[in-house]
Amino acid sequence: MKPTGGGYFEGILQLRETTDEIANWVRNKVQKDAKAVITKEKPVTNGIDLYFNDQHYLQSLGKKLKLQFGGTLTISRRLHTVHKITSKLLYRVSVLYKPLPFKRGDIIDVHGEQAIVLAVGSKVQIRYLSSSKKDMIRADRLR
Repeated sequence: MKPTGGGYFEGILQLRETTDEIANWVRNKVQKDAKAVITKEKPVTNGIDLYFNDQHYLQSLGKKLKLQFGGTLTISRRLHTVHKITSKLLYRVSVLYKPLPFKRGDIIDVHGEQAIVLAVGSKVQIRYLSSSKKDMIRADRLR
């Protein structure tokens, strides 16, 4: 495992518009797995930033978070430095997670019609209450 002192981090998990349940799930998962360490927690306006010492674990944790709670996940990287000896490019990773404001079984308004959420993924499967017609809509269009 890499050193954790001195503010060392390889990536940031940005939790936005989330509940305490999600933040606690992340903390418990990291503690239980013991493969990485949260080196710093920083509260921001509409969420929290968690700094990790292992970017590969951070990316897999982000994917598990999306599977567990649904929502949108964006992974981006930026060049941090070049290794002095090997000349390898070293990147820092940002993983942005935003949960959807609804879950399976909720009734939502879609284009002026009431619909029930049947399944949540990258697309949301809904069934209109008035016509019983099923439809698949991209999750980001329902925010």
